[in-house]
Amino acid sequence: MTTRRTESDPPTPDEIELNGLRIKVGGYTEFADRMIRAVYGKSRYGASSTSMLFDDLISPSQEAFTLLLYRNGYDNWMWMHNHASLSSGGSEDSNGPYEGGGEGDEDGCPKYKYTKRTGDFTSRNGGWSREGMKKYNELYDLVQKDRKTDAGTFGGVYKVHRDQLSGKKRKRRNNDGGQREKLTISDDLGQLLTAMDSSDGSSSSGAVEAV
Repeated sequence: MTTRRTESDPPTPDEIELNGLRIKVGGYTEFADRMIRAVYGKSRYGASSTSMLFDDLISPSQEAFTLLLYRNGYDNWMWMHNHASLSSGGSEDSNGPYEGGGEGDEDGCPKYKYTKRTGDFTSRNGGWSREGMKKYNELYDLVQKDRKTDAGTFGGVYKVHRDQLSGKKRKRRNNDGGQREKLTISDDLGQLLTAMDSSDGSSSSGAVEAV
């Protein structure tokens, strides 16, 4: 699937996974803040991420599952995001066909890569295709190897980052006598997460068997 993207768009799944995860500290920090935090549970993640190292907080299965979710939905989310942006901008091409090479709906929107979003999920493999289950196992192995290579370095850097974010939030709450100041942030990944609101973030630990 080929998706049109610009410099400001979130990285593709291949870009995140290429040559290791944690070695790209800035990019993987953003991925953890947006995607992994959403899967883990935003309300619990804030306090936990300042008191625990990343690899202790997030299990390998949760990390691999988040990478799978991102790969599963990326083309769909990017199309919806870019199509909505074109429509709101009044572009003449806003209703035109999607130019990607994969299978899509009648309106050109790419389908999810490993799951079906029409009707109820089947009970087999929790709605995931055999290809998706195999991909999860590959990602689980990637996460395990990446953690071993990194040896906890990313976790230390990420904890400092979360501590700093927490301190800034406390400062904003105390700003101007407790009145919260308006803050505008760049949140491209956050805009794509609307499609994940129904996800509970649960996953089984370790490799899984596709049937």
